[in-house]
Amino acid sequence: MTRHHENVKVFLAFSDITRLKILEILRSGEQSATELQQQIGAGQSTLSHHMKILIDSRVVVARKAGKWTYYSICETGGDYASRLIKLLTSKSKAVEATSAFAAVRDKRRLGNMKPFTIVVDTSCDLPSEYIKEYGIETIPIPFTLNGEEHSMGYWQNISDKEFYDTLRNGGKASTTLINPDSFLESFTKHAKQGQDVLYIILSSALSGTYQSALIALEQVKETYPDCNICLVDSVGATSINGLLAMLAVKKREEGLSAEETAAWLEEKKHSLIGLFTVDDLMYLHRGGRLSKLSAIGGSILSIKPVLNIQPDGSLSLKDKVRGRASALKLMISQLKRSLHPDTALDTVLIPHTDCEDDARKLAEMIQAEVQVRQVLIMTMGPVIGAHVGPGAIAVVFEADMTREEHEEEF
Repeated sequence: MTRHHENVKVFLAFSDITRLKILEILRSGEQSATELQQQIGAGQSTLSHHMKILIDSRVVVARKAGKWTYYSICETGGDYASRLIKLLTSKSKAVEATSAFAAVRDKRRLGNMKPFTIVVDTSCDLPSEYIKEYGIETIPIPFTLNGEEHSMGYWQNISDKEFYDTLRNGGKASTTLINPDSFLESFTKHAKQGQDVLYIILSSALSGTYQSALIALEQVKETYPDCNICLVDSVGATSINGLLAMLAVKKREEGLSAEETAAWLEEKKHSLIGLFTVDDLMYLHRGGRLSKLSAIGGSILSIKPVLNIQPDGSLSLKDKVRGRASALKLMISQLKRSLHPDTALDTVLIPHTDCEDDARKLAEMIQAEVQVRQVLIMTMGPVIGAHVGPGAIAVVFEADMTREEHEEEF
């Protein structure tokens, strides 16, 4: 679900005369479904249709009381809608990374730098041990498995193994956006305490999460104008986000500020490459990445796609090969061709969805082909796993070229 899908949900609330009438009625206070039916002269099915759209937009909330349902306007949802319009109709205020470095130079000279908190969403797939060791905070991205909602954290009530076994047995999984109130709560907490914070967030090309965070931050700054909260759109997912967080930890240990680290990451993120393959093409079909006919045909022929993260953070089909072994070899070939012959990589991350044996084989193949200080294997959690299914495997590394150059080269 991209940010554009989420934006449409908001604007649908205001694009129908009946829904505008309902909102006008709800301005006077909470109303039951029966009361709304009488006032707009609509049947139950018609009302249910309109109320679902209004609730999905987060402009209206529902409350159950016995067998009755009551509706009211959601204050935060209305505020979110107005801020969304403002954000979409304002010019970009992006600042070059070099300017950001210069802006914090004087603060460093004055000795005003202080440690900062690193916050990630749970799409980063960093191991819980690493999260704890370096004091990283997490904001959970919720997921649903067979209709049951889970607030996905690093201590969730379902293991990764149970999650993927459920999918293998025909279970259905999906994800939802982080509620803007979660960002508001987190931003407000840090702003009240005067803490400097760096947030690393799932690609805005894959999710509306980053946009929700921008809107929430704007609201918090109205109350705390001097708060120092930096947001970084990772233009990536899973271990790209994780690698950015690991780099942020290093820069923090070197004494950089939140702003300086954010500016450095803004430049660095464009050379982080993510390549991956999946075992079952039907998951890509369900996510809208592949037609059903291609998915079925590819599965019969044992076709394995190799995909990558594009410069804007979206997914792209890089190539298709026959068989798992060929897909892994192609990923290593792409990795090698992205590096200078004498390059020694510091870290390569291999996230996987419950296929550790293949991940270990890929790690051994990489170590035989390139110089690398460490190869870390980790499990993708349900946030990404819901969209790629069991048996997906990726390789994430820092290349000697940008993603734009990688696209042109290959």
